[in-house]
Amino acid sequence: MSTYTPRELALHAARLCLDKGALELRVMALPPGTALFDYVVLSSARSDRQTHAIVDEVHKFCKRHKLGHHPVEGESGWMLVDCLDVVVHCLSVEQRARYQIDSLWKAARDVDYEAELKKLPNPDQVLTGGSKS
Repeated sequence: MSTYTPRELALHAARLCLDKGALELRVMALPPGTALFDYVVLSSARSDRQTHAIVDEVHKFCKRHKLGHHPVEGESGWMLVDCLDVVVHCLSVEQRARYQIDSLWKAARDVDYEAELKKLPNPDQVLTGGSKS
């Protein structure tokens, strides 16, 4: 069974979102005790098909690595995966603008996921023996 810290899981989720072409990616760390989870990953998609692909990839990652999670939730324009300590949202560009979800967690700190992902090995490539270019 794989074990990841909530931060590592949020970073892996961010990588998966990017791999599926997500837009406006944001990883936020929530202050301890302010929510039932520690991190929020927000992304936007160009279409419902892309939204489904993004959340499906995160869901499959959790299953593949035996991580706690709930089924994918949502419908056209807004879907999410609850990975217990990390919640991953994917919204259409229009829905994200309409609901202004980014402003829900005012006390959250943005994580520099680009810098941290450079240092974090991709566990799926380790499993398959591939190397990251």
